[in-house]
Amino acid sequence: MSKDIFDKERLTPALDSFLRDVNPWWERKPGPVLPAYKRWAFNITLSKFQKGLAPVIVIRGPRQVGKTTLQLQIIEDLIENKGIPSNHILRIQFDEIPSLRGLQEPILSISRWFENRVLGCTFNEAARSGQPACLFFDEVQNLKDWAPQLKALVDHHTVKVLLTGSSALRIEAGRDSLAGRITSVELGTLLLREVAGLRFGEQIKPHLLDNDLEPLLQKDFWKHLQQYGESKPELRDNAFAAFSERGGYPMAQAHPKVAWPEMPIN
Repeated sequence: MSKDIFDKERLTPALDSFLRDVNPWWERKPGPVLPAYKRWAFNITLSKFQKGLAPVIVIRGPRQVGKTTLQLQIIEDLIENKGIPSNHILRIQFDEIPSLRGLQEPILSISRWFENRVLGCTFNEAARSGQPACLFFDEVQNLKDWAPQLKALVDHHTVKVLLTGSSALRIEAGRDSLAGRITSVELGTLLLREVAGLRFGEQIKPHLLDNDLEPLLQKDFWKHLQQYGESKPELRDNAFAAFSERGGYPMAQAHPKVAWPEMPIN
């Protein structure tokens, strides 16, 4: 009798249950309610993820700037608008996962478990069918040897991986192992135009395109930028005032009536 494919990788019952709980879309159940506002990095990250020029995308930035929310918004969009099968998406938040004791290579072990228990075929079979698996790893820098594990994963399997990390030093330390396989998005606190969008519902298009710094050398760019600011003095001043009052963390601007000492930002 041939060995069952599902015996290839077994996790503890607690970890198995946890992974199913935090990936409710596997059972066609909704995920958590998400903010309607999407930060500037949403479209850029989604575009990079879909194009797949690099198999690994990392979103770096301090805590509380919206990295986890961005991950979940992308997952929701992939399922609802891009036609990605829900069982092709795995998400793990490593700063809240139960004990990984016994798993020497947690990224590889959980990926193999997902491949066998949820995806139902190999990663490469899924990719050849036109629907590669999408793996989302949150706060991955908390794992020992995370970069070599990811290298082994993407070198031998066609998958799309989106990472987040709060420790720039730890993430940067792992980039050498992933040279040629990784691209990054730097996510900081809210831009002034994002304050206007989140606080006042005013959508302002960026004047500077992503990775396009040449206009900064052109006098006309600064003239047009000045003219735009002068054309919307009330919005400009309100956004500046809101930023001065509440800072650049999304939660603080999304809840302006909550007293600052009560904000769970640390």
